[in-house]
Amino acid sequence: MNSGGEPVNGTVKSWHSAEGWGVLASPDVPGEVWAHFSAIWSKEPDTFRSLTPKERVVFTWEQAEQDGYAFSATEVRRPKDVNASTVWGAPQPNTLGGDGAYSSTLQISWDSE
Repeated sequence: MNSGGEPVNGTVKSWHSAEGWGVLASPDVPGEVWAHFSAIWSKEPDTFRSLTPKERVVFTWEQAEQDGYAFSATEVRRPKDVNASTVWGAPQPNTLGGDGAYSSTLQISWDSE
């Protein structure tokens, strides 16, 4: 059984696009795997990332409790995006921050009157 560091083949069990998360399954993982949209690898920078139920995926995972699931996906790719030279864990090309995270700032000022 894989301990999480090596990629495994699996399928999307369910996906909630409006909420940006879903559940993956693989015979190489001892339970269902929670996945966030930010873990989905994409060649297109800063695009909406989603999966479809029953879609085949390749993913890495870790033991990490999330929403009642004992495992979380750390990186999810479609089989067409995986080959012998795939580097797992590398920042995605041209994304803000490289990890799917976005940030913003807000400055508030008051008039002295």
